[in-house]
Amino acid sequence: EMAYRFWIPASHGPGEDLMTYLLPVDRARAILVMGGITALIVPFVVIALRSFRNAPVTSTCGLIFGAAFIGFELSQRGVEFVMIGQMWARQFAQTSSGAEREAILRSFELWNEVVKGWYFPLLLSYLLASVSFAIATWKESSRSIWLRLAPLAFVLNALRLTGRLLSSYAGQKWLNGLNDRLYFPAVLIIGILLLTWFVFLARNSQSDGESRLAN
Repeated sequence: EMAYRFWIPASHGPGEDLMTYLLPVDRARAILVMGGITALIVPFVVIALRSFRNAPVTSTCGLIFGAAFIGFELSQRGVEFVMIGQMWARQFAQTSSGAEREAILRSFELWNEVVKGWYFPLLLSYLLASVSFAIATWKESSRSIWLRLAPLAFVLNALRLTGRLLSSYAGQKWLNGLNDRLYFPAVLIIGILLLTWFVFLARNSQSDGESRLAN
């Protein structure tokens, strides 16, 4: 979001979209995004392990669907980074043949259509992971108001993803903001809620450890 807002120029057509992949800032953005998505497996595993005793089924489902989401994301973004960014974009920039450029643009447009279809199972798997983790983490939320932050974050994420699915595949255009201007603020709020929850858990575990040592 920050890269597109401040460093990547606005595109005015498929050709400019394709040329954007050659920008160093776009390659750096793609690598950082793939790294961040890969790192999601860590909190998914931590949440699943923590919730397994109270909610073995939903915590396991959350981890499975979460891993599926990561797999969908990395496969799409990996192919895009290598095939589109390293091959098609370079070929488009280097060729002067109008016919060859048109062929590359047609392939690029076809790829965008494939990605649109690919995003349905991607978003659905993340939605199911969020619902599963919301149920799993809710079972211990009665112990502290801070423990309610995780299920709240996952419920909000499930609502966000439902809106994105309805906007993209059910013709609910009034929800388009969830795929556009509201995307980053929504993700930021959800991320802050989960980070606060993890910080509370870490401090609580530290306090419990100090109490046991004192005893």
